[in-house]
Amino acid sequence: MKRLSGVTVAALTPLSENGAQVDHEAIKEYVDFLVQKGVHGIFALGTTGEGLLLTLEERKKALESFVEATNKRVTLIAHCGALRVEEVSELLVHAKAVGADGAAIVSPFYYKYRPQEIVEFFLEASKKVDGLPIYLYNIPGLTGNWITPKITEEIHKRNQNFVGIKDSSGDLLHILSLINDIPFDFDVVVGCDRAFLTVLQMGAKGCVSGPAAVFPEFFVKLYTQFTLGDTAGARETQKKLTKLSLALGDGASIPMLKMALSWRGVRTGSCRAPLRFLDKDEAEKFKDSLTKVLTEVNLSF
Repeated sequence: MKRLSGVTVAALTPLSENGAQVDHEAIKEYVDFLVQKGVHGIFALGTTGEGLLLTLEERKKALESFVEATNKRVTLIAHCGALRVEEVSELLVHAKAVGADGAAIVSPFYYKYRPQEIVEFFLEASKKVDGLPIYLYNIPGLTGNWITPKITEEIHKRNQNFVGIKDSSGDLLHILSLINDIPFDFDVVVGCDRAFLTVLQMGAKGCVSGPAAVFPEFFVKLYTQFTLGDTAGARETQKKLTKLSLALGDGASIPMLKMALSWRGVRTGSCRAPLRFLDKDEAEKFKDSLTKVLTEVNLSF
């Protein structure tokens, strides 16, 4: 069973120039780029990957391209979250069938749910995929619903296929509780770049990062330094990583991430509507500011 650890990138999904279609050939080029940079895992079709803007069929075909491109070189997690539990189940069954190493499910969203309703959502969605490692995905700033340690415990107690959680809350006390208060082996990976070193020191297994999907270098370097016990070096790398992540909009802007990746020579295409690229003036300002930061941290496109 492959589990997430180290640097997992929240992968972008290459689309056509008008954003209307998935560019399957570009997925192969992009995955090769990420693997060559030394990442340990790919989290496909999540928030950064515009997964919820694609149709179910597009998500399935795109995942097949990610599976083929990855070819078991790194761990591949398929995000299968959706508003309707039937759709989550369908995507999970497909992810297992095509050979993804595991899956992730974002908490139910839009409506406010009680804790027991959230528990039942995950358990119902995962009934047909026994043996597939599944990660909960907590991003309450977008979903409006928290996956608490208590919810996590109950889900795992009733279905041990749930092996970990990706937490993008940015709440360090909440993350610490997930790491320390859950009384069984459970992986915590965190989507908060500015706290990457901190959460590793707290006991997290690694990160799942959008900016790392564009500039993996500092993330991989920091994790290597941490595993080698080079705390001082990791702190300096974290400062550079933070500067770069903030210059990329802290990972919150998919258009900015795609534009920056295209400037690195990796085909991205456009975004799925209603997302849109920056206009000419905005793009020039963004590129100028990003170039300055890259110079400061001794990196280039």
